[in-house]
Amino acid sequence: MNTKRITLLFLLGGLLFMAGEVFACRASRDMKHSFALNFDEAPAVRVYGDGVGSTLLPQTIDKCNESAGKFLMLSKGVFMPGLVSDVADISLDGEVPNDKVCRIENPIFSKPLDHNQKKSLVKKQHQFLKECTFITVAEMSGRPLRYNAFQPFCKVTNMGASMVQMEGDYCFLQVNPSYNLAISMGLKAQCATLDKMKELGLEFGDIEASLNSYVTGDDTGMSTEVDPIGSSRYRFTLQAPKNLIPLSDDLGLEAPRFPATYEAEMNIGELRFRPSGSERVDLDMYLSVDNMNAPFCKDGLCAGASTYNIPVAAEIEIYRIEASGKKSFVDGWTTGGIAQGNWKGLLRLPQHTIDGEGFKAGDSYKVIVTMYDPFEDFYIFLSQAEQFLIDLKGANGVAGLDSIPSLQALTNLTGLPSLMGLPDISSSDINSDLEMSLSYFKKLGATRLWPTYYSKICDPSHGACFVPGKQKFWNRFTADFQIGGMSGAGIYELKKVHVVKESPRGVVMDRQVPTLPRYTCEP
Repeated sequence: MNTKRITLLFLLGGLLFMAGEVFACRASRDMKHSFALNFDEAPAVRVYGDGVGSTLLPQTIDKCNESAGKFLMLSKGVFMPGLVSDVADISLDGEVPNDKVCRIENPIFSKPLDHNQKKSLVKKQHQFLKECTFITVAEMSGRPLRYNAFQPFCKVTNMGASMVQMEGDYCFLQVNPSYNLAISMGLKAQCATLDKMKELGLEFGDIEASLNSYVTGDDTGMSTEVDPIGSSRYRFTLQAPKNLIPLSDDLGLEAPRFPATYEAEMNIGELRFRPSGSERVDLDMYLSVDNMNAPFCKDGLCAGASTYNIPVAAEIEIYRIEASGKKSFVDGWTTGGIAQGNWKGLLRLPQHTIDGEGFKAGDSYKVIVTMYDPFEDFYIFLSQAEQFLIDLKGANGVAGLDSIPSLQALTNLTGLPSLMGLPDISSSDINSDLEMSLSYFKKLGATRLWPTYYSKICDPSHGACFVPGKQKFWNRFTADFQIGGMSGAGIYELKKVHVVKESPRGVVMDRQVPTLPRYTCEP
């Protein structure tokens, strides 16, 4: 391969690959797979995320009629968002590109970004994937698999005529147009030792990974004919020993235990208002999230609240500020997302449409973001999103005439496949898409295996931690601004921006800023 890194862009919750014009093979859309590695008790490897009796449903690949004589290439990579959550790198070799083109303009984090810390983390996580995971390929109709048993980048273990286990950076099989393949990634139980963690220098926490499949012209690893056909997301939770950090309640063998402390710095991010018709505005909103706090270390082992994924959710309110100074309520909703462990940047939230409000240059507005309890806020967000899907299922309309507005970005939710913008109600796919997404929402909300309840919530900029539910709010930030002209990208420019951040004890930041923190790239 000429490159070992892939940059992916998420739009409307969809993972878009720049594939060739020829339909190479068909890969299934599957839910995110979550594994836990327990270092205290057996079984060492556990599947979690959809309740008792969880099973790992593999990705399937079939309909390879156009790819006869070519090869299927499989690779594992570390999934790590860049400076903004909807742009991510998949590192196939443990390296992270030095991005000098893109940056966060006017960041308001307490600590500067540390690219070297990210590079070191990805390198260790890639080594874990290399030593502790394997790929299993099975032909579900019993047809024999064809492959080179001695591959330079892959160790191949024959498991029978129609099944093989593969370990390496790039693994190849010859394509048979009739294949109906099941592909999955698994964890080695022998890696659940404290000595292995010390050897890898790895912190206990979450590792986000992907299993990527391509159709290539040959099996040398150097072909320039590479068509990506699918990618499955995996979450590997390395559960910290119970004597290292405080953990959540023990819910039995089906549920891993996560940190009982929530620790992340939060603040306002970019607000991108875009006109969407008469008296209608779309808002793409970002939050500044720093989930890269120092872990606790003891006897060569390290773990912390920030080494794990965290839920991020909040109540949003928008007010119009009249000339008299009076506030007029415009809209309010609950929103949320997930920030990856050991990550800092701008977290993109689901797009929201504001109806009945037309922005005009010179008008003043206030946006208030209030966080009460990360656990409860997140489940309120989930329940509202689930109800939205239920309401869509019950919608009535005239096929070909009525349409359903796009379901805005519902991304990066554990166990939930992203749902693309919805088609017209005459589409034959809408019911199955809604059923799939709704069933996963119900599973995620019903099991409550993650996130778990936090007994202590901390934002380092507050200078103190708090107990959930014991104060009016935990975090609040506001942005006052005036609507300016329209940018070349069709977004309202914001002028006279004033930002305030409050903790339960009072104001911790109050400043005028030229712009809200935003992700920019040089041409």
